[in-house]
Amino acid sequence: MGEDIKTACETLKQLFLGAIYNNEDAVSSNLVKIKTITEKIAMAREEILELLYGGAFLPDFKEAMVMLTQALYHTSTSIKDSARSLASRKPSEKCIISIRESLLSYLSLIQEASEKVILMLSTLSRDMQEALKVGREIQMLERAGDDMKDTLITKLYELEKEIDLITILQMRDVIFFLDDILDSMEDATLSVEILYATLKA
Repeated sequence: MGEDIKTACETLKQLFLGAIYNNEDAVSSNLVKIKTITEKIAMAREEILELLYGGAFLPDFKEAMVMLTQALYHTSTSIKDSARSLASRKPSEKCIISIRESLLSYLSLIQEASEKVILMLSTLSRDMQEALKVGREIQMLERAGDDMKDTLITKLYELEKEIDLITILQMRDVIFFLDDILDSMEDATLSVEILYATLKA
């Protein structure tokens, strides 16, 4: 699931670049890719949950693993929601130009967080302390993302008199869905902390 989330984040950035540079084919093709990846993650989630609920696992361990699985799934649905919001209509060119650099910085931060999610998941079974350390790095990126979100929202509302209201509402939704991606990644790190506490007890 981690690799798929990273791929979805990379594809999301390509979709945004397509919107920025007025490439409708790039927007639509990348949206299809993201939807396909989300469906793949949804199927993986069902398989993992079936395994967890069907196996003889300790209740606390099972709960932590379910939380982790759900957090990763919600990360993918937030990626899809952000992509769909941007692709739903062509936003004002003035708006895109005005917030372009901040938006791309935000997407780069999300990409970096997705790479750390992979690292956290890959170290989970062999070095929990390292997984926790990477988790804390993801949490720091989430807090940095909150600052970027606030900056983007402020810039967006400053354009209120210059662009149409529908674009304002559309891009506000896009930004909030980007924030949801990082929030869900943070939730994944919290479930790892719970898992560690469970195994330590």
